[in-house]
Order: sequence, then structure tokens, then C-alpha cells
Amino acid sequence: MANEVEAVRAALRALEAIPDAVDRAAACSELLREWPELHRMLADVRQQAVITAKAQGHTYRAIGERIGTTGETAGQIAAGKNRSSS
Repeated sequence: MANEVEAVRAALRALEAIPDAVDRAAACSELLREWPELHRMLADVRQQAVITAKAQGHTYRAIGERIGTTGETAGQIAAGKNRSSS
């Protein structure tokens, strides 16, 4: 898990390191234009993971603890009611 998260962070640092300021701004703008869809995809992946974990016998409380939130929020994520970053 940590490798995938670190890969995303590394990609963001690579954008930051683009030497030409205009190229850097253009690359960031391209990603920001796609961000709403990327955010939806990420939220969908998280929702499905919470649903799967619950089906595997984990409680929402345990899931919430693992993902850094509450059991109530984990349940909301599974129900598709929490599309934020929490």
C-alpha cells in the first residue's frame, strides 16, 4: 500500500521539479482539469474497498481506525454518502 501512495507523492514532486515555469504550470493545469474525475475514481476505489472489508467481516469501527477516521464515517463511505477526503 505505501508504495502506491508514495508513487503518487513522487509524481507530484516530479511536477514541482519541472524546470520551466510555464511547462510546470501547464502540467499542473492539465492535472487540475482532470481532478474532478480523478477524485471520483479515488472515492469509488475507497468505497469499494470499505464495502469489501465489511463483507470480509471487519467492523466499520475497525475499518475507520485503519483508514484514519471513525466507524460512522466508514459506514458513510460504504453507503456512498461521504465523498470527501476524510
